[in-house]
Amino acid sequence: MLSEGSRQVIRATLPAVGAAIGEITPLFYQKLFAAHPQLQRDLFNRGNQKQGDQQRALAASIAGFATLQLDPDPQRLRALLTRIAHKHASLGVTADQYQIVHRYLFEAILEVLGEAVTPQVAAAWDELYWAMAEALISIERGLYTTAGVTPGDVWRAR
Repeated sequence: MLSEGSRQVIRATLPAVGAAIGEITPLFYQKLFAAHPQLQRDLFNRGNQKQGDQQRALAASIAGFATLQLDPDPQRLRALLTRIAHKHASLGVTADQYQIVHRYLFEAILEVLGEAVTPQVAAAWDELYWAMAEALISIERGLYTTAGVTPGDVWRAR
């Protein structure tokens, strides 16, 4: 759950971030893959990247999570997070990769939105990101445990 101050900032800035998300997500992936090409090779579907499906999925998940923080619906929130976590676990996403995503996502946000990203705005969106990341990490950890595999291992011995 977000702090009240962050909720207010997210509510005020969500329309601007939403309007720019079409610029932010492709720039994020550009930065991410330039720094970590192995993630593109080993983790992401290149067809989905080329067609923009991955960028739209990321944008929708961030906007959906933000909206559900402002207008809580626990059932919808659980469904959103569970769907994403299952996808991540099927690909072998690990907890440490959330720090990598954070870095390049926030670089892209700053580059696109510039001076509009005040320290207060950055702190609120940072809080939102980590709330989502921590929820996903927890669900993914449970999925790996249930499958009897090490986090990040997508293969299971029978």
